[in-house]
Amino acid sequence: MYEKIGDKIMRLTKRFIVKSIDKLSLSNPLRYERYYLNDNLRIQSKNNIFEKEILNDENIILEKKLISEEEFNQLKKEASVKIIRDSYLYLNDDRISIKVYHADYKGLNRVEVKFSSREEMVNYEKEKWMGKEITSSPLAFDKYLSKLTRKEFLLEIQKYEN
Repeated sequence: MYEKIGDKIMRLTKRFIVKSIDKLSLSNPLRYERYYLNDNLRIQSKNNIFEKEILNDENIILEKKLISEEEFNQLKKEASVKIIRDSYLYLNDDRISIKVYHADYKGLNRVEVKFSSREEMVNYEKEKWMGKEITSSPLAFDKYLSKLTRKEFLLEIQKYEN
């Protein structure tokens, strides 16, 4: 969900942190294994589907194509960062998904809410179970998360714990 304003593309999403997903009504998880080769190229595996994505500087996917498992395994050797997360759909609102991170980013549970218009986004009132908004934080997108050292990640996530 995007809106073009002049030359700039605005993403119609809000992102929040959540402590626990235990009491939420969620779909079965979809495991993502992502590798960043550089700022504008990432590969990922999900449900035995292997993809290569080219991103622009605003982290918007310009091109996505299927690749073989062999190509995926070869390219991941060149990657600088690995992100593993499970993605869930919130069954009470189809605009909401939740990403639960593992390994180096364990402790981050990110809620993403997608909107069909800017008005809907501006008027949105978050669910009671959602924590602080992180839309402008490096925690909001994998691309920016991948640039944080473990120490920087822990310092960043501490800002949103209360």
